[in-house]
Amino acid sequence: MSEDCPSSFALDAYRLGMDRTRAAHVAGCARCTAWLAAQEQVEAQVAHLWVPAAPPRPRRALWRLARLGLPLAAVGTALLLLVARPKPPTETAKGPSALVQVARSRGGALSWLSPADDLLAGDAIRIFVNRPDASDRYVLVGSVDGSGQLARFYPADGQGCSVALPPAGQPLDGSIVIDDAPGPERLVILVSHDPLCWPAAGEAVRGFALGAPLPADLLSQGLHATRLVLPKRPGAAP
Repeated sequence: MSEDCPSSFALDAYRLGMDRTRAAHVAGCARCTAWLAAQEQVEAQVAHLWVPAAPPRPRRALWRLARLGLPLAAVGTALLLLVARPKPPTETAKGPSALVQVARSRGGALSWLSPADDLLAGDAIRIFVNRPDASDRYVLVGSVDGSGQLARFYPADGQGCSVALPPAGQPLDGSIVIDDAPGPERLVILVSHDPLCWPAAGEAVRGFALGAPLPADLLSQGLHATRLVLPKRPGAAP
């Protein structure tokens, strides 16, 4: 790109239909047109890295972790450079909240989730978490859907403790396939210096997902708490 060209972030927003104000520039710029075409080719080449969404079993609050043959981060920022934030997170601990990005695969199409997006049964999502500070080493992730039940994702073991954060720019291991339980999905991400365990933290995570504050004993542990409310429509992804 030249200094006069939009940034890659702005071009990705244009490509994904989120910002059409660059249309006139793109129409007359061979460099930007070539860059956009290259991005489309990359997405087509890496679409096979996502595990196809198998029909979900009709259990409440069930999301399934599906291992990928290769990590999405292998294609790095060449995949999608747009950082599209879901609805503003709720931060209850001191310091900045963890920047969380959710990537969605639906019918072979990859995109970052934005506030205007929703989920369908069969969508596969991956979660990217950026450390707010250097001492953050662990993450605990769960969700509460319309049934009010807590689903444990990272770790999936109800007796387990926080998983290690991956290197910067890489997603948490595996994708999550959305089931057909009613929405919305209230996703909670707790980033901490030391591991947290489901037996002690599970009820606090469930309450936080539903709008309650986190208890003081958790807030005193250098915790960064983020809550994302992801709308969910009835039906299944094509």
